[in-house]
Amino acid sequence: MFMMARIKMYLWMIGAALLAVVTVYFRGKADGRNDLEYEIKDKRIDDMLTAKEVEDEIEILDDVGLADRASKWVRNSDGR
Repeated sequence: MFMMARIKMYLWMIGAALLAVVTVYFRGKADGRNDLEYEIKDKRIDDMLTAKEVEDEIEILDDVGLADRASKWVRNSDGR
C-alpha cells in the first residue's frame, strides 16, 4: 500500500513538471508570434512614413524639378 502511494506521488510530480514545461513552451511560442507581429507592423508604419515623405517631396517640386527627377527613371527618345 505504501509503495502504491509513493508511485502515485511520483506520477503526480512528473505530470506537474510536464504540464509546467508544456505551458512555458506554448507561452514562449505565443510571445514570439506577438513579437513578429509587432515587427511587421513597425515595418509597415516605417514604409508608410517613407511613402508619405516621398509624396510630400514630389508635391513641393515645380515642373522643372519634377521633370529632372523623372528623367532619371524614364528613357529618352534616343534610347539612352
